[in-house]
Amino acid sequence: MKRVLIYHYLPSSMNLKQERKYFDHIMINTVWETTKIPKRWLSNLNRVDSVFVPSTQNKQALRNSGVSVPIFIVPHGVDTVRYIPSNKKLRLPNSNGRFVFVSVFGFQHRKNPEALLRAYWEEFSASDKVLLVIKTNGYAKYENEKWIKMQIERYKRKLGIRKKTAPVSVIGRHLHTEQHKGIYTMGQAFVLPTRGEGVGLPFLESLASGVPVIATGWGGHMDFLTSKNSFFVKYKLKSPAISMNSKHAIARRFRGLFVQKGQRWAEPEISSLKKQMRFAYKNPDLCKSKGRQGRQDMLQYSWDRAGLLMKQAVEKVISKQ
Repeated sequence: MKRVLIYHYLPSSMNLKQERKYFDHIMINTVWETTKIPKRWLSNLNRVDSVFVPSTQNKQALRNSGVSVPIFIVPHGVDTVRYIPSNKKLRLPNSNGRFVFVSVFGFQHRKNPEALLRAYWEEFSASDKVLLVIKTNGYAKYENEKWIKMQIERYKRKLGIRKKTAPVSVIGRHLHTEQHKGIYTMGQAFVLPTRGEGVGLPFLESLASGVPVIATGWGGHMDFLTSKNSFFVKYKLKSPAISMNSKHAIARRFRGLFVQKGQRWAEPEISSLKKQMRFAYKNPDLCKSKGRQGRQDMLQYSWDRAGLLMKQAVEKVISKQ
């Protein structure tokens, strides 16, 4: 019987020489968010039998970085039984009668919280019946809900915004499962102007919940987002260092990962983001239509399918050796 290792940790952390003593075949299952992987990953990636990635963008990034072993696209899935359009909506005091934009992300620079906030504040006034709900989290103990709200308020002052704006509700604490599911269904549209995603799990969960997506038109999520279930934000590929060094940067940067020579990611255009958010707000029926299509699309993205595709990839690797 063949012994197979599918390694799910950072490629650079694997002791390949040691693992070869115990396994006949070694594969790495990984994910990345920019146009090139970290240099320290390359050696191990080119010494295993194959690499599994979840998206077309990831495969291109690995090839651009010099990975020469076979690469298989093994998409992620979404639980379409847990995330459904009929899930009980999370209720917030100021949400009644408003068009609700929902966003779910970790409070880091790659997710681009500053562009989301700036576009929303500049495009919508207190007279617009809208609400932006942000479910987020920090990466250190001090990066709690209070700290995140302080960062957001500080950024608003830095932008010189003094007038009363459309409301923003920030949830930076843990929610139990039912509440988390209800975050998506309370929205008429999900919005995240991300700079880069290997997959974009919240996009999958939103569409499975019947809620359309407003997203940057570049990244791993483009394997399952379409013009029939989403609204796309225009972008330009730029060095991560540019935005990280900008006065607009308000969240954890992870510079060691993303500011390496040759790396680029998407920088969404604020004007395009504002336009798409306004368009969604003005066209609630279209949002419902795109949401219904998204739900149907996600029924094809089960975890069973993901497991089957990985099984088939493993069998191909074994059969060729």
